[in-house]
Amino acid sequence: MAALLPSGRCGWCRQRIGARPYLLELCIAVAATIVVLAAPTIPVLLAGLWWAGCAVPLVFIDTRVHRLPDVLTMPAAAGVLALLTVDAAVGDRWDHLLSAAVCAAVTTAVFVSMGLLLGSRGMGLGDAKLTLSATALLGWWGWGAAFGAVFLGFLGAGFVGVALLASGRVHRGTHIPMGPFFIAGTVVMLALVDGTPAK
Repeated sequence: MAALLPSGRCGWCRQRIGARPYLLELCIAVAATIVVLAAPTIPVLLAGLWWAGCAVPLVFIDTRVHRLPDVLTMPAAAGVLALLTVDAAVGDRWDHLLSAAVCAAVTTAVFVSMGLLLGSRGMGLGDAKLTLSATALLGWWGWGAAFGAVFLGFLGAGFVGVALLASGRVHRGTHIPMGPFFIAGTVVMLALVDGTPAK
């Protein structure tokens, strides 16, 4: 049980497990605060909080082991779409749901195609599943918000990649996990969207 605490250690070897103590909890708190300020309705708020709860741990997982496990990416997408459907039904905002669904479908299709065409040089299926939930959530606000997050993800990864190359910490061809950058881009866009109730 001690391993589940923020400062948890392995019960056998006593080595620290996971991220630095309380860093994960701090990141979730920041993301949740941004969601609360951005969300104009209760179902959208719940969708954002659900996404944050699933996505923020993926930052640490992908950074450490270069994996975006289905056990988090798929529930994130299912929960976001389900809660946005509730919002559409309750508030007659079907146009917002359609925007979210189209953004998610287009982005996921592009990412999967890149992975199939480019192989290891393209996007992994984990990245596609992650962006499914992220662009669905931001797609509620429109295409600009959804694709802005993807753009910021690529931009951030590019800057970090150049910095790591310049410092000699990585070499050409080194794989940089993209999940943390797409998640950060999504959080930034949530901080920028209009939080007033949708019509």
